[in-house]
Amino acid sequence: MTQIFLSTWGQNDNIGDSILRRGLLRSFQEMDGVELHVHVGRREPGESNDEGYLSALGLRGDEILYDRTIDWLKGASTRVFAKRTIIVLPAGEIVYPKFGKRMLAAGNLLMALAPRVRGGTALQVGAGVRMSSVGEQAKAGTRRVSDVVAVPMLERVSRRAMAMVAWRDSATRRSFGVGDVLPDWAFGEGTDPRLGGLGPAPAQRKLLAVTTRWDRGELTSDKIVQLHRLADRHDLTLQVYSQVRRDREHTMRLAQTLHPGTEPVLFEDQSHAEWEHQVRALHRQSAIVASDRAHALIIGATEGAVPVAISNWTTEKPVRTVRAGGISVPLDSDSSVESVETYVAAQLAEQTSIERPIITAREQIADARIRMRAIVNKAESAR
Repeated sequence: MTQIFLSTWGQNDNIGDSILRRGLLRSFQEMDGVELHVHVGRREPGESNDEGYLSALGLRGDEILYDRTIDWLKGASTRVFAKRTIIVLPAGEIVYPKFGKRMLAAGNLLMALAPRVRGGTALQVGAGVRMSSVGEQAKAGTRRVSDVVAVPMLERVSRRAMAMVAWRDSATRRSFGVGDVLPDWAFGEGTDPRLGGLGPAPAQRKLLAVTTRWDRGELTSDKIVQLHRLADRHDLTLQVYSQVRRDREHTMRLAQTLHPGTEPVLFEDQSHAEWEHQVRALHRQSAIVASDRAHALIIGATEGAVPVAISNWTTEKPVRTVRAGGISVPLDSDSSVESVETYVAAQLAEQTSIERPIITAREQIADARIRMRAIVNKAESAR
């Protein structure tokens, strides 16, 4: 028996988190001789996720679940020397704390090395490091954007000790100096385009869906004009929606600015599974999805919509994450209105412009799953 410890931690109000972690979890489900130990809580100590979050994870019922990070870590530390163990580090965004970075790095090195005692190993697949300031730190005068991040030496050492490392963007790979690049797990979720396509071609759709982060402020007048120009040029109806619950009030104000008299589509008390279904249905009607949230753009693309990055602040995170999936979306802060419109026109002119890279991304994810499962099976066969 091989035991796998992995975490699906995420934000309770963000369907992007549950969708990408589901992709990671699915990689290890339905494997013979495997016992799955899954952390389903939040990254913050003592915080938990409710059934609404869990509804979209695709849990099968045979997993051993941990609500708190500390319990999951204790479980791994007490079992790693008793049974063959694979530790799978989290997917999603890596955010280094202001203090304690070296301690975090030492902990990751321990997780990389400890499983070796019983013939196991560690993996990290689908993570990306934060390159820019966000939220309160994203105000004028305090903003920063980096091409690479100073990664602690022990972090580099720990990843070199793992059996497989694949990042969700090339900037993270440059920062760590090790590993491959793999499209974000969310590229592999939703309808498989190889089994019937992604619905109508983008040019045949009638909506331009918009969602933006609450902590970047209201879109400036030039961004509002740009969205109206895109809608008018391609005969689209603007529709504001929220991917994340905490964006609710911001979304209502944006709707009042972009399309007064038409209500936004809001994430309120729906479960993650219910809201994912509704958002995918909205995206399936959308020619374009415009956002500064990475997974709004990715989920939109997996439903056949053209992703467009737009924000008052840098869109480097969503753009580098989407580009790893094979879609050359322009970086909003570095692009003229004309270049964005040229990109959109080119995407809409080609019927399979989004479907083709999504198929390729899914194939890359499928290949990564084969590698990951082979690592687990190799450990099991070495008994």
